[in-house]
Amino acid sequence: MAQNRRTLTLDSNVFIAAVKGDEEYSERCSEIIGKVPDHFLLAEPTLVYQEVCGTLARRAGLEIAEAAKKELDLIIHPMLLFNCSKAFCTAAYPLCSTYNIYAVDAIYLKVALDNNAVLVSLDKEDFIDKVKSGKPKIEAYHVSEFPY
Repeated sequence: MAQNRRTLTLDSNVFIAAVKGDEEYSERCSEIIGKVPDHFLLAEPTLVYQEVCGTLARRAGLEIAEAAKKELDLIIHPMLLFNCSKAFCTAAYPLCSTYNIYAVDAIYLKVALDNNAVLVSLDKEDFIDKVKSGKPKIEAYHVSEFPY
C-alpha cells in the first residue's frame, strides 16, 4: 500500500447515493469514491456489502446490486475489509453509548477508529455531528464538508 494515501471509511449511504444518482449529494458521493485508490485506501466492515447490495437489490434490482458488489470488490483492499465477527461487534457496541449513535453506525466508526481513517457519511445529524461532538481522534465529515 502506498504511504502517501490516507485511509477512508465510507458509510454505506455514500455508495448507495453514488449508484442511485438521484439524491442531493449523489454527484459528490461519486467524486469522493473516485478518489479511491489514487488518493485514499478504503477500510470497510464486511457489513458494507449487505447494506449497499441489499439496498440496491431492493430499490434498483439485482443486476445493479451485482454490479455494485463487483465495484466494491475492486476498490476495497482485502487487507482493509474487516469481518463483523462477534469479537468485532462486541468491541464496537460501546461506541453507541460513547457517541449516542446507532448500532450499525458504530461498526463503521470502529473501522475508522481502528485504522485512523477519515470517516464520511451522508447522515449528518444522527452520525457525523454526534461523532464530532465526542471529539474522536479521527476526522469525520458529512459528504458536503469533505475537504479532499
